[in-house]
Formats: sequence, C-alpha cells, structure tokens
Amino acid sequence: SGHRAAALWGPGTYFARDAKYVYDGGFCKMLPDGGKVMLLCLLMTGIPCLGDPNHPGVLPVRHGRHRYSSSVDCLSNPEIYVTQNPGAAYPAYVITFS
Repeated sequence: SGHRAAALWGPGTYFARDAKYVYDGGFCKMLPDGGKVMLLCLLMTGIPCLGDPNHPGVLPVRHGRHRYSSSVDCLSNPEIYVTQNPGAAYPAYVITFS
C-alpha cells in the first residue's frame, strides 16, 4: 500500500492488484541483505466508485445517506484500490524477495 499527498484518484491509502505496481513504484522496503519486502493484504472494498482527485477526503453518496466504501481506477477491471478507512486492510503475508 502507499499514501501520497498529491494522489491521482483522490486522497486515501492505495493498494495495487498486481505486485509490479508496488515494486515499480518504489514502495518495497529494502532489507540490509539487499532483498526487498512487501505486504500482501486482504482488502475489504465494499462498493467502489470511480476515483477522482477532486474527492475532498470523503467519498460521494451512492444512495440516501450511504457513501461508497472505496474508489478504484477502473470499475470494470480495477487494478488500483483506494480506501479512506485504514481498518479496511488486513496484512495477511509478508513477502520477501531479491
């Protein structure tokens, strides 16, 4: 996961479907032996909406008083998930590699 102030699809914590985004984006922690480490998380996305950098930190209303649970880069085949709720992610595995 990653968090950046000037986020492309609005504020929140970002998660990638594919590990290559984490690796290529420089989010892997470097170990003293030169290896790298990343987390594989289980993420509760609920009902997502399309991400928008203009979301002011609160996702839009989808029905009555109910808001969307997360946002994604693409509704039909999401690769990036953004959540404003830190409790929506469970770190399930620590992956180390070189």
